[in-house]
Amino acid sequence: MDLLKKRLDIARLIAEELTGTIDEKDRLVLARWLDEDERHRGEYANILESLKAGNEAWKDQERGRQLMESRWGTVKSHTVRKTDRWITWSKYVAVIVLFVSIGIFWLVNEEKQEVENGTVAQIEHGSMKAQLVLANGKKVDLRPEISLQLEEEGGTRILTSDNRVKYSGKDSLAGQSTEVKYNTLIVPRGGEFSLELADGTRVWLNAESRLRYPVAFTGKERKVEMEGEVYFEVAKNKEKPFIVTVNGVDIRVLGTSFNVSAYQEEVVATLVEGKVQLKKGNEQVILSPNQQAIWSDDEFRVKQVDARNYVLWKEGIFYFEDVDLETILDDMARWYNVNVFYMNPALKEMKFSVEIRRYGDINEILRRIEQTKRVKFEIKDRTINVYE
Repeated sequence: MDLLKKRLDIARLIAEELTGTIDEKDRLVLARWLDEDERHRGEYANILESLKAGNEAWKDQERGRQLMESRWGTVKSHTVRKTDRWITWSKYVAVIVLFVSIGIFWLVNEEKQEVENGTVAQIEHGSMKAQLVLANGKKVDLRPEISLQLEEEGGTRILTSDNRVKYSGKDSLAGQSTEVKYNTLIVPRGGEFSLELADGTRVWLNAESRLRYPVAFTGKERKVEMEGEVYFEVAKNKEKPFIVTVNGVDIRVLGTSFNVSAYQEEVVATLVEGKVQLKKGNEQVILSPNQQAIWSDDEFRVKQVDARNYVLWKEGIFYFEDVDLETILDDMARWYNVNVFYMNPALKEMKFSVEIRRYGDINEILRRIEQTKRVKFEIKDRTINVYE
């Protein structure tokens, strides 16, 4: 995602929280941003302190202010839906401008400082890492070198080894407490991980994704909730359909393999084998192998695809065929944990095709695209700058 756009979006969420107008979905987005980095929490604390003290130090960040001034109108128009809401908002404009301006000031000056110090950040590819949140709220960091044995209420055992979390024991809560216990697997930017649920369903999570699921399935269905990109190999059970909920869309299967990508509001489901039904409200479609359904603009669109190309990420391969540059670089940004800045936003729409190893050097991927002579890249600190 464009770094400046992301900071503007976060600024909007902070303002909405301060005015008490933020909804629950945006509150979760803001919470995740605060959890990402200690610096984020520091910036947030500074904003609150500035608001409390009436601090107008943002005026000292003139370079940042000038850079973002033309973009501020976008945030203002997006968030100001009612006149009375803008009146409340206006009290917070100075500190929000402070937040965005300082961010751009760092973007402009941090690389210069690092070059003067003779240091350049090393950009590493992603790796196997995740965080497991247990039913009692306890958080467990997962790495390839860590092997754990845990047990949830009801007798379900949790093993972590070989880059995978595995649930075993009871696939039913019959005779146990009627309260269903949920775990959540969270994969950050620059990570990936896999999971085997209590029913034998295998799941792969791509970078910046999460899955919430029962430690054991009860009732007449097996239901999980996801964000980001996830590949499922569902264990067959005709008596208990498997349902994936994402952005309000329900994907219902009996036993099959499919990929779901939903980093934005759009939901893209690609079927490898079996059959799935996607439903949202009164809209629904049924997919056969090598079909893809896209939920966008309040409707489903279905097209024929080579499903293999959409699941190569779990085999360690980036594969894009006639895909816009923004999508390609967004995927890379999540995997390499970098930011992207476009000198000309129109470059986002350019189409490219590329196939390369995910565990390779980021510069190799960029060189492949540069060979088209249509675009150029420059990496400064952890930001990919895109030029014509």
